[in-house]
Amino acid sequence: MKIAYLILATIVSSVALQSCGADGNHPGYEYMPNMYRSPSYDTYTENPIFENGITSQQTFNIPFDWAGQNGMVINNGKLFWNQTWTSGMLLFDGSYTSFPIKYGGHTSEKFSQNKLNFLPLFSKLPDSSKTKSFFDYYRGDYLYDQIELGGDFESKNEKIEVRGFKRSHGGNTGHYLHPLGGSSPIHHSYRVNYGVGRKDQKFEVSAARYITKSGLPDSVENGLENDNIINAGFRYQRKFDKYTLNTYFGQFLQSRFIKHSSVNDTNYNNINRNKYIFELETQNKTKIGYRYDSQQINILNLNRSLNWSTIYIEKFFGSLFFRSGLQLLNPEQKKSFHWLVNYNLDLGITSIVFTSDVISKPIHPTNFQKEKNNNFENWQNNQLKGGLKIGSLSANGFFQISKLNIENNKIANAQFIGFDINYDFNDRWKIYSNILSQLDSSYVGGGLGSIATLGFNGEFNIFDNNMNLKPHFWVNGSSGKLPSFAFDPIRHVPFNNSNAEWIIKDHLLLHFELTANISGVLIHYRINNLLNKNNLKKYFD
Repeated sequence: MKIAYLILATIVSSVALQSCGADGNHPGYEYMPNMYRSPSYDTYTENPIFENGITSQQTFNIPFDWAGQNGMVINNGKLFWNQTWTSGMLLFDGSYTSFPIKYGGHTSEKFSQNKLNFLPLFSKLPDSSKTKSFFDYYRGDYLYDQIELGGDFESKNEKIEVRGFKRSHGGNTGHYLHPLGGSSPIHHSYRVNYGVGRKDQKFEVSAARYITKSGLPDSVENGLENDNIINAGFRYQRKFDKYTLNTYFGQFLQSRFIKHSSVNDTNYNNINRNKYIFELETQNKTKIGYRYDSQQINILNLNRSLNWSTIYIEKFFGSLFFRSGLQLLNPEQKKSFHWLVNYNLDLGITSIVFTSDVISKPIHPTNFQKEKNNNFENWQNNQLKGGLKIGSLSANGFFQISKLNIENNKIANAQFIGFDINYDFNDRWKIYSNILSQLDSSYVGGGLGSIATLGFNGEFNIFDNNMNLKPHFWVNGSSGKLPSFAFDPIRHVPFNNSNAEWIIKDHLLLHFELTANISGVLIHYRINNLLNKNNLKKYFD
């Protein structure tokens, strides 16, 4: 049997994905390893996955290039765009920053969707003193060159992290080359984190700068993106006898210039975003809080200043978590209700989680005039999730409905169903698969049809255990993509596509990576689109 049919039969039997074609010349979809190898955490405990400790969030990263400079994200059952997010204590306005991988591992690894107004989580503090450093260097085709380095300086209950990141990449058609020439990186960033805990107090602060100077693909000549971001945030916690005080402040400044045939604005676009949170927690775990948000945007034909305040209360009732609040939206002085309900039923080897939330947020600047100058939109999300674990086998599934409303009129909705399964042969060898399917044709869902991944990884030692090897093979595919869906990487908005040349075909791609650990030195080698790389595409014909 041909290789293509073997791979395809495995995917079908594992995840019930309908047959996919193959176009080896197109990079297609690549899903990052942290998507399917997420750790497990106890429900309602602090963890790095979900702001409120409820681990129902799943992230699908879909890069538009192998370097990860641009792309889109399916997060928690819908397309991630125009949403505030955090990385540790850092605040990001989501208008033009909807692809966290772009900003380097030090930021994307701490990515957290902050749409529900929860406080950013504290980093785990060390219990002893030590100093460690790392240096990661990647090199690949099309002038790909990436460096990430950092150092951690730790003492008991105190930690300083310093990070630097740089990416260079020309793209397979030279579309990221700067139109003025030169060899400067298309993106580089710098970050410092500091956390300390003393008796009944905790404090954590982060500051960072992100610089993008990249070419953009255009119909005539390369366009240009100049983007500068400075952001900072800190959180302070103080425990008293009868209550706990939590405060948070986040500041985000972005100055962005785009030169492209599709953009008429020749000025810098400026965004100023602020967030304040003040919260009291009583001894019986009841929380009462106040949050203030502001956003100032200055772009062509739009000088908009918004602020919105939220008063909320939250509490656990056994397996039921409830949060409710009132939002005041200015300058319209409108009121909107915000709530989150989460119920977790634990049955031992199985669990069922139901989540429902409603919240209002600003409309994206690009859509402001399209929506009759309304400044805010309302989102409602409902998700049912189930899990099963029997020995070495674990499986999870979910069904998600998201609705977008503006002025009490339903504009769009997205329906997703997803499933993943993992099997551990032993402590060192695993097989995993997952599938995500959009059940409607809404643009807010990403128009993805069905996407799936099947992978196999493990590890073994050679040379008297002096070398540790970790091979990893995985296949991903797509089927039934909505032809009319497209995502604008310049404006960071979805739109209806009418150009037949932009339609992405169904894909079935094989990838391989190998990591070798030699006395603490890691050597990593990856081949994306393995069959095309080795001229084996003929086996798919």
